[in-house]
Amino acid sequence: MIEARALKWEAQSRPGSSAPNEDLHLVADTWALVLDGITRYPDDGCVHDVPWYVSGLAESIADRIAEHLPLAEILAAAIAAVNDRHAATCDLANPVSPGATVGLVRWGAELEWLLLGDCTIAWRDRDGKSRIETDDRLAALPGVPAVDLAGVRRWPVDYVARVRNRGNGFWVASTDPAAAAMARTGTADLAPVADLLLCTDGLARLVDRYDRTWPDVLGLVFDAGVGAALDLVREEGDRDPRPGAKRHDDATAVHLRFPGFASL
Repeated sequence: MIEARALKWEAQSRPGSSAPNEDLHLVADTWALVLDGITRYPDDGCVHDVPWYVSGLAESIADRIAEHLPLAEILAAAIAAVNDRHAATCDLANPVSPGATVGLVRWGAELEWLLLGDCTIAWRDRDGKSRIETDDRLAALPGVPAVDLAGVRRWPVDYVARVRNRGNGFWVASTDPAAAAMARTGTADLAPVADLLLCTDGLARLVDRYDRTWPDVLGLVFDAGVGAALDLVREEGDRDPRPGAKRHDDATAVHLRFPGFASL
């Protein structure tokens, strides 16, 4: 029989502005997650802010993750649990009710992973091969003109209502537990995995916006630390002359290192 040796990990999360950080990460003995709160829309029908939603979702996942259930079922139950906390005070039918994207991994006999929204999970094997998993359904949508909503350039609410948690659009954790069934999920043999990265799209900008490759980003994180990668994405944002919704986004990275396996 084999078991994983003690896991080593490093994580950092940085806000993109003076506003509260809407990202969150948790790391435990056999699982880890990153959540990226969706920037709030005006008139979202909720008396709570995005950090409240993100914190509640993380807590609800943590309460259930030890159960021997598929990750998508755990996420669905966590979404339902958060709904129960504010159904009496908030309009959960509002199409822009607070929500979050999710990156979740759990390991034991194998590595399990889940992505809902544009977080990324990537790992490098002991032979140097990399594997990248992301949810690109949001990026694949046709662009529509952005509008100014409370000082942030965003998609119009009527467009979001047509594509968020809809079959022709993209999926996030918000008020519909059924959205969890639309997550990208998978498993992999844990034995070859040396290092794993979970990150929000604030760090993935290095690839999506600044033309780095994922192997380059993984090398930076795994060899120089998550702080070096977060420093680089901030430097790129400072130099970027192109207009955008945000010069900097909240950015979170979790590096998990699996030193190897021991025989029992």
